[in-house]
Amino acid sequence: MKFKPEISALPAGILEPDYAKAQNMGKVHLGEQCLYFRKLSGTSYLPYGQIVRAWLRQEEVRARMCCATVNLDQFFLVMACADGRERRGQVIDKETGRRCLDRIAAKNPDVKIGVESVSM
Repeated sequence: MKFKPEISALPAGILEPDYAKAQNMGKVHLGEQCLYFRKLSGTSYLPYGQIVRAWLRQEEVRARMCCATVNLDQFFLVMACADGRERRGQVIDKETGRRCLDRIAAKNPDVKIGVESVSM
């Protein structure tokens, strides 16, 4: 499998077995060393140590059906990273997203979990 680093590169010998054992959380896979994001062009990875802050984002999608409008919720794991950029990956549901945040906090004790409030 072709792996692409999001920030810093790791040896392929570490990535293959880690990805093989990773938990599928939607479009995010949780490994022991990294988070993995499946894409059409391959799989990108993000080491837990590169995450500065992580939170869940809920987005409402209104789908118009033949006889009614339906509200669908999508959940995204969003991470602010050491390089100053944000990355995000869709997770199955809110509980799955919380499990992702718990894993990130366990693997990187310095990470801040949740959205920062802005005071005015």
